[in-house]
Amino acid sequence: MARKLIVVQLLFFLLNVTQAVVKVYVDEEYILDQGVVRYYEFNITEEHINPDCSDSSLNVLLINGQMPGPAIIADQGDIVRVLIRNQIKTKKGKSQAFAVHFHGIRQYGSNHADGVPFITQLPIHPGEEYVHEFRVVNQAGTYFYHAHIGLQEETIFGPFIIYESKDARPENLTPEEEVTMEGPPRKLIAGPFQYDYERTIVLSEWWHETRLGMENWIMGPNFTSIPEAESILINGRTLFNPKEISVPQCEGYEILSVQPNKVYRLRVIGATAFRTLLFGIANHRMIIIEVDGELVKPYTVSELEVTPGQRFSVLIYTEEDPDNYAIEVVRNWSEDVPNKTNGLAVLHYHTRSPDSDEPFFLRKPVILESPSQRVRFKGINKPNWIWSNLEPYYGVDPVVNRPASRTIKLRTVEARRENGLSRFYVNGVAFMEQSNNQTPILYDLLSKRRRLPNVFSRYPTGFDPHLGTYPLAHYEIIDIIIQSTYYPGQPCRSHPWHTHGHSHWEIANGIGEYDEKRDGDIRNIPNPIQKDVTLVYPGIDKMLYFKQTDDNEAVGCGWSKIRIIADNPGIWAVHCHNTFHMLLGMMVVLEEAPELITNNSFIDFQNYQF
Repeated sequence: MARKLIVVQLLFFLLNVTQAVVKVYVDEEYILDQGVVRYYEFNITEEHINPDCSDSSLNVLLINGQMPGPAIIADQGDIVRVLIRNQIKTKKGKSQAFAVHFHGIRQYGSNHADGVPFITQLPIHPGEEYVHEFRVVNQAGTYFYHAHIGLQEETIFGPFIIYESKDARPENLTPEEEVTMEGPPRKLIAGPFQYDYERTIVLSEWWHETRLGMENWIMGPNFTSIPEAESILINGRTLFNPKEISVPQCEGYEILSVQPNKVYRLRVIGATAFRTLLFGIANHRMIIIEVDGELVKPYTVSELEVTPGQRFSVLIYTEEDPDNYAIEVVRNWSEDVPNKTNGLAVLHYHTRSPDSDEPFFLRKPVILESPSQRVRFKGINKPNWIWSNLEPYYGVDPVVNRPASRTIKLRTVEARRENGLSRFYVNGVAFMEQSNNQTPILYDLLSKRRRLPNVFSRYPTGFDPHLGTYPLAHYEIIDIIIQSTYYPGQPCRSHPWHTHGHSHWEIANGIGEYDEKRDGDIRNIPNPIQKDVTLVYPGIDKMLYFKQTDDNEAVGCGWSKIRIIADNPGIWAVHCHNTFHMLLGMMVVLEEAPELITNNSFIDFQNYQF
């Protein structure tokens, strides 16, 4: 089969971008920096791996043969171009189709590059290629990319780091392995923060079951519960059982080597598909300076609550005695499942003689035993964590204090159909990928095959049943209530909700069922920060519980109110970032100012104002 090249402008045009290209040779690990276009090639193949040194090796999908995938590095204002080749040589079909989402990137003017199958593009099938091209507009910080079909994101993910200026780029320092005792010539700078070096930590899950087997299980009639991952990986590694290592050449735990008496920025990325985790480093406090790409006023914690899709930057000071210190995670909000995991890495202090002139080399020994210095977690299952204490560094956005144009309530209910299939319904609708569609929603809109929204045809919930979306007018301020439910006798579960195309502000939350008359004026988060993932915490209202008369009726058990401003015309997914829940239907689509998408179908970067 001849390879097909799918071009980002929905098969119509190629962009006329004349700037010099920054080519990134991920296999050779260097960047030739000659301009403002950052070019990457991602080859999707199936490989055999065993990341936790267990007796379970599986064939999985990887980008360029690695997990995590190669880091995308850009500066604010750069154009990013990613060529994706689906080179999977196994059986064809839906299970081998592919798509990548750039998580947290708002895609201003480039909705086509968002990477959501059947919404902004068709999946990339074996033998096909697809080019994502977009400019990074007014964003800097810690992001990531991941697959957006089925459970492919278990192994398809990688960091996406955007620097606000060259002053923040580590390669502009003297390389760490060449630094002598005099230290580096200057520090890295991000906004008001200065630090010596940075490290990236990616948290993910690893199952000893095949991806296709798990997909068939959760989507089938016998589904009862989501399987627990056998291992939590840190930068793609851990030990399933340190006492029984099944791989002769096991690489051991991931090691982060650091110099004493320095300041490090740690970028922590939650690439898990299921569980929310608590993250900590033994004997080290962490100063939060960034959440989901937005700088915040420094706030010191001993542990981070990292949901699927959430990212943090923290500063740590390497002022402890030279030793090995555990970097650990435990499950949070895990109902009746034990919190303890095997997710562990090592913070390794590299030392040398004080009078030595030898360079500082980041030698990484193989470590197969956990350090004696361990983390003591104290905040397990703490409702609302420390969110009300965080403040945006540059002040609260004025949008937060304006009146909302309207409120949309998304009430989620898990129910079993007559055919035995379990699904999550949002306002009575379970979102399912429209795999029979020949074209994505965005293409139908641009080609005028799809009618524009009609305010008179939508339901009181805001849902338009004819379009299958929630239409928004340009610059509407929308408050979205995300309502969790449960059945008496069953647990109320946490749900990390993610907004594509927007960062949002969480302005309020509460227990039980949201009532507009009673709860509409609640503002219990004094200084809302912008983020793109909000965890809706379990919050059972005991009064509702005792009033319940029908065990088959779903009862409200916690809600969050998030606010967005519809300033980004496009077709945008909003969904639970527990991937299993999303696959079962916990997702909606916002159709934002579609008439402006039609009028500005193809991006002219030369005329775009920054």
